[in-house]
Amino acid sequence: MKTCVFIIFLLFIQFAVAQKKAINYSSIDEYAMNINASSPEELAQKLTAPYKTDLEKTRAIFSWVAHNISYDYKSGNLRTKNSKSFVTGPVNYDVDTSSFLKPLNQLVAEDVMNKRIAFCYGYSRLFKCLCDYAAVPCEVINGYARGDFNRIEKNFRTNHNWNAVKLDSSWYLVDVTWASGYFTYNSNEFIKHFDDQYFLTSPEQFALDHFPDDLSWSLLQQPPTIKEFQHSPYKGRCFTKYNITSYGPETGVIEAAVGDTIRLFVQTNLAPGRNIGGGSINDTSVSSPLPAAIYCKPATIDKSNTINYTYIVQSSDAQWLQLVYNDDMILRYKLDIKAKKESQ
Repeated sequence: MKTCVFIIFLLFIQFAVAQKKAINYSSIDEYAMNINASSPEELAQKLTAPYKTDLEKTRAIFSWVAHNISYDYKSGNLRTKNSKSFVTGPVNYDVDTSSFLKPLNQLVAEDVMNKRIAFCYGYSRLFKCLCDYAAVPCEVINGYARGDFNRIEKNFRTNHNWNAVKLDSSWYLVDVTWASGYFTYNSNEFIKHFDDQYFLTSPEQFALDHFPDDLSWSLLQQPPTIKEFQHSPYKGRCFTKYNITSYGPETGVIEAAVGDTIRLFVQTNLAPGRNIGGGSINDTSVSSPLPAAIYCKPATIDKSNTINYTYIVQSSDAQWLQLVYNDDMILRYKLDIKAKKESQ
């Protein structure tokens, strides 16, 4: 029954994507790219005023941001040569300290609008802020993005931000950063170039170069295993938060059988007793948004700041093992679970 429902869902998504591609957005793009405003609220109102549907409003917002914001390559952010691998980098937005009661998205959006440059963090926050004012449900997604299909990244960890928007009761994926332009080969010159393929991209296509921290935002029932898992586990955005110096196993794929006990560890050089607030997982006692993913809490923490984990394989359905510390997901392993071992 679940398989039938999922197939129907996929057919609906593919139909919706085909429908949106059949629409000519040129008039919306032409209108949106020339709009001027002094605040995110005014900008959202002007961009969406001519339109009735959330799809049209979202397209106008997407088009304005992609056409009017450039990537902040001068701040020393890392990127893959001749690719669209935009790394989050430090957030150094100059915000008005007298306005700290404003929401974070509002503060970042105002600064990005003023400077007209941003990291992917700024692009995604501005896009969400404008969608919020337009009453279009939108989320900022953290995750990993690769810009070169022929290159295996050594550091498989969170390095990018993008968005998901809800239109007609379904979620769609958007990357306005990658839609805004590209870098020239062997140089630091950013070229503005509107790329329509990152607007409401199909989940299957998006998964080729985007991998979210929260697997449910892949919008796929079974997110693909990408090649980096063969070399190391996926490092969530909180991996560096705890100054992790080593971990084990070092391979990203763990082979086991039902009934086996998997032992893992993470070592940190944080000063003893240092308290760092968590919060990426509200309640790790409940099931993961993706049924095949499992949250694993620490079993022990010893005097050398080694955090030990133990997981007893209970089902061959498990596909992902996520190590949690202080309510933060820090590492994710791919599980290759075999059927229960035969008794000798």
